[in-house]
Amino acid sequence: MRISAVATITTVYPGPRGGAIFLGRDAAGKRLRFVAGSNHICRAPVVGETWSLTGEVRGHPQYGNQVYVEQASLIQPRGQLIIDFLGGHPAFDGLGIGEAKATRLWKNFGSDLYEILSRGDLEKLTYVLSEDSAQRVVEAWQAVAEEADLISFLDARGFEARLADKVRKIWPGDALTKLKENPYRMLAFASWEKVDRAARALGVTHDDPRRQVAAVEACLYKRLDAKHTVTPGVMLLDGVCLELGTRSIGVAQAAVNRALGEQAIVASGDGYQPLGAAAMEKTITNYLRELLAGAPGPERNLFSHNIPHIVAEAIASFEKDTGLRLNAGQRHGVEMALHHPLSVLTGGAGTGKTTVLQVIHRVAEQVAVPVVQMALSGRAAQRLREASGRPASTIAAFLLAADQGSVNPESEPLVIIDESSMLDLPLIYSIVRALPARARLLLVGDPYQLPPIGFGLVFPVLATSPSIPKVELVEVHRQAQSTGIPQVARDIRHGIVPSLPSFDGLSAGVSFIEAGDVMDQILAVLAEWRGCEDTQILGVTKRGASGTRSINATLHAIASATKPKLEGWGFSEGDPIIYLVNDYEKGLWNGSLGRIDGVLNSNGRQTVLCSLDGVRHEITEEDFHRIDLAYAITVHVGAT
Repeated sequence: MRISAVATITTVYPGPRGGAIFLGRDAAGKRLRFVAGSNHICRAPVVGETWSLTGEVRGHPQYGNQVYVEQASLIQPRGQLIIDFLGGHPAFDGLGIGEAKATRLWKNFGSDLYEILSRGDLEKLTYVLSEDSAQRVVEAWQAVAEEADLISFLDARGFEARLADKVRKIWPGDALTKLKENPYRMLAFASWEKVDRAARALGVTHDDPRRQVAAVEACLYKRLDAKHTVTPGVMLLDGVCLELGTRSIGVAQAAVNRALGEQAIVASGDGYQPLGAAAMEKTITNYLRELLAGAPGPERNLFSHNIPHIVAEAIASFEKDTGLRLNAGQRHGVEMALHHPLSVLTGGAGTGKTTVLQVIHRVAEQVAVPVVQMALSGRAAQRLREASGRPASTIAAFLLAADQGSVNPESEPLVIIDESSMLDLPLIYSIVRALPARARLLLVGDPYQLPPIGFGLVFPVLATSPSIPKVELVEVHRQAQSTGIPQVARDIRHGIVPSLPSFDGLSAGVSFIEAGDVMDQILAVLAEWRGCEDTQILGVTKRGASGTRSINATLHAIASATKPKLEGWGFSEGDPIIYLVNDYEKGLWNGSLGRIDGVLNSNGRQTVLCSLDGVRHEITEEDFHRIDLAYAITVHVGAT
């Protein structure tokens, strides 16, 4: 059975997969329980808000009937629901109005109360409230109304209502006004086709200057989506003709000229860039040029003039302690990172980049130079910590620390960024803005590994620039060579299909299995490897029969048939899990991996006991949406 209801929210819990579970009361006082996935609600409701909800009623063995939400819209309350809204919504906390005064307002004005609040009629409100309280109540009402109106505006024009939060962050307080002024501002969040359709419905004509400029920007945005920050002029004119529905190059050129005049785009050689991308590139270029122009060697960071001797001693000490010997490339890499303010260390799998970093740490500690090391993913940061025995953070954690003022702008650290091939233009822009002006920067990575998700191939450009000191490690160590991984990686990067042996049970190296039913093949391999816990399935997609979600569901069902479960969440004792967000309080990162050690149910509340990145944690039901099954994970952040 499907129902539609208008309800004031009374209780909210985080829901599976980023959605929400919440209780509400309708105008008749009936209590309802709702379950909404993140694809059906723009954000989690707030206690006291009023929502219009449509969905299917289904029975639950523990909670009874629940409404599984299919459509949800935040609305301003009407009728007696206003009493609950004024008395319970956090926007009205501390304003001198509670349930008693909200009830008095309703008794005084009845159904007119909605209009009185909406038009800000302070004279009437002061029959019940003080002048100060009336003013603040009206301001709070209008602030909440602005969000509800924005959500309604977006939803009515085919945009995802969840975009409301992003839009409001850019234009706090007047987002709806900004969009009505120029609907093409939505190009920052949605496709040209959808935005143009909405704008035309609002009365924008085909030759409106706003539409012409927006068509130019849309073409450049599409190129950004394809990782290109510069678009050749001829290509841009063709694209603008297509978006405007014209064959006239003159019309397209006029649109480009108008966009240039309004500084919506920037000319770059024979091409054009969106203003934002051009500003980012300029900031990054200027910062890196200043680094390169800085004095190398002992003048930076108070390095001793005897640095070659210190490096030689550190290498000798490292080789004695570990039994490893650095080759010429690794020695050069250590010297480069300590001598130059900006440098790049590259190398494929097994070439010893981590060894170089370990020696760099030894030297830096001897000369009292602080080292800050970071990586994009939580797993990569964890590997840095394990390999170096020193602290390492995610880039997100570093940027948060900088935003909170915890990075001293006068400090002169050596900053190491691992997995630099995954840095896109917006991310490196954020990093250089947060780094101290006199930092030393070492970018470490492999240009042939994972590219960035966003636009701008930063690391490959820097790794091939003749102006930037670079060491490329090419010698594969025997231990790494024995796995077969470096040889396979080398063949692939040169466009050669590697020759792989057929899978033959639990053995070292890389082997091949003929594709058939993917799930059947996975089960067969796991049966061969029974008793070997150190396994991880990697996939490139989340959806579909061969996606990680399907694999996780199947393996979870098999493994958890007789084990304690989390009611309604799809987790059981023994499940491998992945943390989905950067959680600075817990010291967990997006990509932290572990396993559920136990499931507790006490006094109606559920708790997971787990190990993540080797550390014991307790995760309560408020944070269950932050974990997911990890029998299979995607190989690229943000893969779909």
